[in-house]
Amino acid sequence: MTEKKYKILLTCDDGLRSNGLIMLYKALKKIARVTIITPHIQRSAEGKAITINQILHVEKEVISENIQGYTIDGSSADAVIFGLQSLSERPFDMVVAGINQGLNISSHIILTSGTCAAAFEAAYMNVPAIAFSMDVHQANFFVTPPKEAFKVATELAAKMVEKLLGKQFPPELAFFNVNFPKQITRETLIEITSLADRSLTFKPIKHKDPRENDYYFLWGDAILEAPPGTDLHAILKNKISISPVTKNLSFLRENKLFKQLLLSVADDLNEI
Repeated sequence: MTEKKYKILLTCDDGLRSNGLIMLYKALKKIARVTIITPHIQRSAEGKAITINQILHVEKEVISENIQGYTIDGSSADAVIFGLQSLSERPFDMVVAGINQGLNISSHIILTSGTCAAAFEAAYMNVPAIAFSMDVHQANFFVTPPKEAFKVATELAAKMVEKLLGKQFPPELAFFNVNFPKQITRETLIEITSLADRSLTFKPIKHKDPRENDYYFLWGDAILEAPPGTDLHAILKNKISISPVTKNLSFLRENKLFKQLLLSVADDLNEI
């Protein structure tokens, strides 16, 4: 009996020619049939935006002699929606996003990240998903690092995917959010983590244009302290962080303080 060849939909908000995506494709194709679809340009930090107010175009492009992929002139979520529902290569057994050039850690950032948005979108379409990101120098946030920088991370990512392919995810699990430290080796420790609240503090930086008009650039300063057990703490300790992310964003009703707060609001509304 022939062993099943799993099918993976691979995406990355850094675009079709990002080295993190290309290196991950080469590692994954050894264990599965891999189809690539990405936004046609870098669409970082756009969250789970879905394009509903303009038309979309999808093109098949050649990345290199042996690699082809699709691009869509939309968001990462658009790419996954189209890939899972319209590509001829479907159905897919898993969606893999990454490897993103830059970390995607903390609740704040995973709700901002296009990479995590792709994994979220897959989850809401009941397809298992994993998002991979890697710490890089800030100069490489929007300029892809050399392929060699992703070599170890892609090897480890492919091993994780291989272990999870064909496994049933719990219904409440959205995706695994995996982050690699900058100084990664094959001996780097792995920690199962929860999400820190924030990993960056954003603020507007003011500049002057040639006409002396003010303009602004939003920039995030790194937070360098976090509670043990969180993804940020693991990265600061040069560990690989694996965070299970859930679909349900609701607060736990069993929390005593929450119950008191909710009851006080409900009582006030009933008196109106």
